[in-house]
Amino acid sequence: MPSWLTITDCKAVLNDFVRAELSAYRGAPIPDGQQPSELDSLERLHLASCVNEFFRLHETGAEDRLLMTKSLDEWAALIAAAISETSGLTFRTSGSTGSPTPHVHTWRQIETEAAALAERLTAKQPIQRVVSWLPLHHLYGFMLAVALPAYAKVPRIYGNQTLPEVLSGDLLVTVPPRWDYLARTGKAWPAQILGVSSTAPLSDATVASLLQQGLIGLLDIYGSTETGGVATRWRPESNYQLLSHWQRFDNQHIQRRGDSTMTPLMDQLHWLNECAFELQGRLDDTISIAGVNVSPSYIASRLRALSSVQDCEIRPTGLNAKRRLKAFVVPAGDHATAKHDIANTIALWPAPERPISITYGDVIPTNVIGKRIDW
Repeated sequence: MPSWLTITDCKAVLNDFVRAELSAYRGAPIPDGQQPSELDSLERLHLASCVNEFFRLHETGAEDRLLMTKSLDEWAALIAAAISETSGLTFRTSGSTGSPTPHVHTWRQIETEAAALAERLTAKQPIQRVVSWLPLHHLYGFMLAVALPAYAKVPRIYGNQTLPEVLSGDLLVTVPPRWDYLARTGKAWPAQILGVSSTAPLSDATVASLLQQGLIGLLDIYGSTETGGVATRWRPESNYQLLSHWQRFDNQHIQRRGDSTMTPLMDQLHWLNECAFELQGRLDDTISIAGVNVSPSYIASRLRALSSVQDCEIRPTGLNAKRRLKAFVVPAGDHATAKHDIANTIALWPAPERPISITYGDVIPTNVIGKRIDW
């Protein structure tokens, strides 16, 4: 029962959640602070359902009251009052590798992970404040920007669209694309600033630039929506070290301490000992684009589902922070129809999933033995 989750926290998380869900529902960006009273009846019903699932209000019987209240302030107060009777939060995968799937993280799991992360970070330096520059409704954002500072009993400063002011002694939490941006801008940091990154490994060049600019350390967290944070490392050349609430079961499974359930990992690991490992690539075709896991084969299957597309191949293009997707399309009829259908379809997709270049042809390029090749 999270007595540490305040109405202010609930509203901050709710605001990011509402903006993301409504943007996905409408297929277009929405302004910050959109109020339930400003929505039509179908949008309110959809949004109330999503909020209920995320905060698990159905466990308290309070979910119907979402339809009776008219502002985010009222929703936040309702959630804060009900949260002590819920089991945890439901986070969904991005859906970039298939249909989004829900994963419940109990309050005990969230608090245990917050404690493990605080232990790892404070071994480097005491935390004065946690400054976040990322959405709070994803597992990583909630864990690092809400749960961690609450556990460590330090102030938390929330920022989403712009970077909040960073003061000496702060812990800055953001995502790889924004770390890449900060490295390229050459930002000079106040004294004793620690950073935390997750969702995808940072490039060696980005880490080197940030440390040269004055960061005293940048913690990289390995994990997923399914597992939460699993392991960390301070430098790209270092090995990942399991967080204290996890233990190795075998080469491809870990266990929470005190729990007999095995948790599978989606990456091939090379274990150096019972606590340290090296990553050796995904077990599937998933790649990371701007910190989002994307499956090229799944994206290709979505385009093949269009009646104007006979076949499609998707491949990554660019490196590190510039990595995106490209497509080769074989139209089922004329090229103009396929081009029109694809443009209308991908316009509604999140940026990491959209091919930035599309080549049209009569057949997917292959080598002399028929294996598909790059173009």
